[in-house]
Amino acid sequence: MILAIDYGSTSFKAAVFTSSVRAAPLAAGAGKLAYRFAAGGRVELDVAEVHGALRRALAGVRKFTPGVQAIALTSQAQTFTVADARGRAQRPFISWQDGRAAAGCGRLRGKLHDFTDHCSFGDLAPALQVCQLFSEPPRRGDFVLPLPSYFVRLWTGESVIDNNLAAMSGLYSLRDGCWWPEALKLCRLRTSQLPRVVSIGAVAAQTTHAARAFGLPVGIPIVLAGNDQTAGAYAARLEENRGLLLTLGTAQVAYICTTRSPRPASSLARGPYPGGRYYRMAADACGGNIINWAQSVLAGCGTDRQFFAQAAQGRLGVTFAADLDVGRGSWRQIDLSHTSADLARAILESLSQRMAVLVQRLHLPSIAGPILVAGGGSAQPLWCDLVSAALGAKLIPTEASPLLGAARMAVARECV
Repeated sequence: MILAIDYGSTSFKAAVFTSSVRAAPLAAGAGKLAYRFAAGGRVELDVAEVHGALRRALAGVRKFTPGVQAIALTSQAQTFTVADARGRAQRPFISWQDGRAAAGCGRLRGKLHDFTDHCSFGDLAPALQVCQLFSEPPRRGDFVLPLPSYFVRLWTGESVIDNNLAAMSGLYSLRDGCWWPEALKLCRLRTSQLPRVVSIGAVAAQTTHAARAFGLPVGIPIVLAGNDQTAGAYAARLEENRGLLLTLGTAQVAYICTTRSPRPASSLARGPYPGGRYYRMAADACGGNIINWAQSVLAGCGTDRQFFAQAAQGRLGVTFAADLDVGRGSWRQIDLSHTSADLARAILESLSQRMAVLVQRLHLPSIAGPILVAGGGSAQPLWCDLVSAALGAKLIPTEASPLLGAARMAVARECV
């Protein structure tokens, strides 16, 4: 059996799969996260909160953990802490949503001129580890531990990260295949203060007696499964079907698997994919979060069911525009005859057009395989129909669970 853990942004999730990873999980659990928000764009997770969320997730699979033969980890990107030589966190976990390092990010843009040649992203952002650590360097004897590396260190005594997540930190060079000396120098870091890097899908280490504190067996290999979007794409078998994966979730994502390393582009993310392949991804922060907001302001749209039922009755004509940079959304071309149904419809039309723009950014000469759709929105026929119309192509719903993808990577490594 395989224990898969997804360190997601909203909650940590755990599931136990059989070695066939074809059926539904034998058991699953989740632990919701409570963030701490403060002035200056600070978004943190207390260490006790991180431990508690994982324990709550593992409680749902406790019955099966004694028989687990491998553990596979996938994670939100960029979230990290700074730990001492014994692996004890010296700071709260800094979330990928944290924006406090905006000033440092601006200064780094003038220093890391070839940033896009090395890293997953086309531009620096305040939440990247390189910006956070440049603004507040760790002490000389401390260690930088991304979220999954922290638990690997806790359970095995070794600090390890996969190259898929390392490349999203701003500290790792995709071009050179190692930690990036120029970025480390600016952050006053040495390579020894960072985790050892392995390929995505590789075994990081084996659990020791320390893992028993979380109810985990001793001597079990831990497989690192990269970021949650990549794990989800592996669950959808993009490396086999050569498809395009669209995710209709809190954010919207268009993701493809390639055999060659993509060239850097300002509007795209790229990085390693299991099996020596690579990915290219376009993301939009507008997605289900806009629908959630609309449910709080539109009459008769207070639940998902009500929102989509209203949108199905809406008329064309009203348009919606979202600008998350300033936290605003607005409807246009409204007259006195328009209703909440029309406004709901306009939001879905807008999100569908935005997804079409994401696909255009990937610059695909053609799509060799199917266009797959996943995420919570994939269960909503109207949203899928509108995206299909915007793309002029049929969408095929698929299973793209990061937990399933992580478990598949463990099987591919013949850990079970």
